[in-house]
Amino acid sequence: MAALLLVMNGCAHYAQPRAGAQETVAQSAATGYHPPYAYAQNVAPSRLDQHPLQPAPQQRPSPPPAQQPAPPSGQIIPPLTVMSAARPPVPANGQIKVAILLPLSGPNAALGQAMLNAAQQAVFDAAGTDFRLLPHDTEAVGGAQAAANAAVQEGAQLIIGPLFATNIPAVKLVASHAGLQILPLSTDTSQAEPGVYVMGLAPAAQVRRIIAYANAHMAGAAAGHRFAALVPATPYGALVGQVFEDAVKEAGGTVVDYETYDSVAQDTGNIENLTDRRSMIDALFLPEGGDDLKTVTQQLAAAGFNGTQIHMLGTGLWDVPGLGQQNPLLVGGWYAAPDPAARKNFTAAYASAYGKNPPRLATLAYDATALAAVLAKRGGRYDATALQNPNGFAGLDGIFRLLSSGKVERGLAVNEVTPYGAHVIDPSPVSFVGRK
Repeated sequence: MAALLLVMNGCAHYAQPRAGAQETVAQSAATGYHPPYAYAQNVAPSRLDQHPLQPAPQQRPSPPPAQQPAPPSGQIIPPLTVMSAARPPVPANGQIKVAILLPLSGPNAALGQAMLNAAQQAVFDAAGTDFRLLPHDTEAVGGAQAAANAAVQEGAQLIIGPLFATNIPAVKLVASHAGLQILPLSTDTSQAEPGVYVMGLAPAAQVRRIIAYANAHMAGAAAGHRFAALVPATPYGALVGQVFEDAVKEAGGTVVDYETYDSVAQDTGNIENLTDRRSMIDALFLPEGGDDLKTVTQQLAAAGFNGTQIHMLGTGLWDVPGLGQQNPLLVGGWYAAPDPAARKNFTAAYASAYGKNPPRLATLAYDATALAAVLAKRGGRYDATALQNPNGFAGLDGIFRLLSSGKVERGLAVNEVTPYGAHVIDPSPVSFVGRK
């Protein structure tokens, strides 16, 4: 299968690797996937000598050393209409340049480098020889705004990133003056607007999906189930908590208890309140992850909660390996997230190349970069018309499409937690056909 552009079931697919690359990369017998170990012709050398591409064990030769380019000359590209349907000018050398802004130094450098690795993997899988990826460090001197300015001066026609929501306004300002669209990798949908497509896995859609499914599929109470929530006292908790209450109402259920907690204070009063109402609860919503989720589930188990009597529900924060082993109370619980099967080969190829599994966020960088590569093959247009393809695209995180509001609509699966990993009990949609 060619590395796309394939149009199947209403979506442009690019999650399949490019065939015929044996001259540059060894094929993995275990997965049948071509790990992308050669980037030289497509990926611009990083101007950060202290952050060269990470060499892979054995199979991948070390990439050429990063070179320090001469400072770019000239001014920022003259302003264009951000949502113009006109094709951006193609550089005289025919290259199509896409910048990716990530934290490649500082406390989040490891995450930033992993996401850059994933983006480079997408370049190898999906890009033509005229596509060039331009990495820029949002933690370097001048921060995200300087990184965006450098990308514009270097001739970028699209900006992927930044990763953190706090950096979006600075990048948006530069991009809007240059007439460029941006694909932030944040989950903060409050930053979405025309020309600013927030690519992160937004929690609101996950909450609506899991509540609707739970109310329709839990046993008994055909007229509507009784839901409770234990929500962290954080901005994330406030967001998903409001969506939870709205989603329960829309589904025809009832909220019988809503508790918040401070993970730092470790106040157990909320657990006591839930325990007093335990007999009234059919499903308990726990939008938490990591160590805080483990602490909460241990407290609930000690208070007598049992996953066989009360159904546990979560968000994409549960979409991590080993959840059922670390949190036995959650075994049998449900959460909405992209189908993990779609990223299985990517994870195996990444682990083979870099000696460890990619962070969960790495697929965002892959999909955004692959999308850019696919559109480059269609003429290098990165305007609203091209990006807002109503049929959408299919990537490692399932199908998605960019909306005029800047939000990203995704098809999510419902996953069930087991002691050995999650498995899909309600598949994600395969196309947007029939959706408005």
